[in-house]
Amino acid sequence: MRTVFPAFCTDEAAEWLQQLDPARGRGPVDRALREVAESADPRASAGRAEVALVAAELVAAMHGLPHPALPEPARAWVAALGGAHAVRTDADFEALVMATRALDLIVTSSQLSDARDDQRADHHWRTALDDLRMRLAAAGGMPRSPIA
Repeated sequence: MRTVFPAFCTDEAAEWLQQLDPARGRGPVDRALREVAESADPRASAGRAEVALVAAELVAAMHGLPHPALPEPARAWVAALGGAHAVRTDADFEALVMATRALDLIVTSSQLSDARDDQRADHHWRTALDDLRMRLAAAGGMPRSPIA
């Protein structure tokens, strides 16, 4: 398991996370995911992709499967929204679906994916994204892969 998820290391994503106001609920997280997952342009910019990855991490954390290196502002945001819980509503399930869809588009067709040309860095990045995908799937009720 990696100690730092790559998206938390970027200035744009870190700034977005710092500005996330719990009083606004899940709206900003849902919007960040939809901007990538439902965009007419499937090639998300690197900045939008980074923010969407952090949003997907927040969705996983809200459903009890946070990344081990989830930054304190993210943990505080999850706690302020009531803490981790199982999928209880259609909105919970929709957030997991949207996070997974955004993640898939980021991996396959984003500027962020294109920028991963160093094979070692690419392997680290893809391993982290595979871990996120498995946590999102497990949060939705799918068991973790025995090889994960």
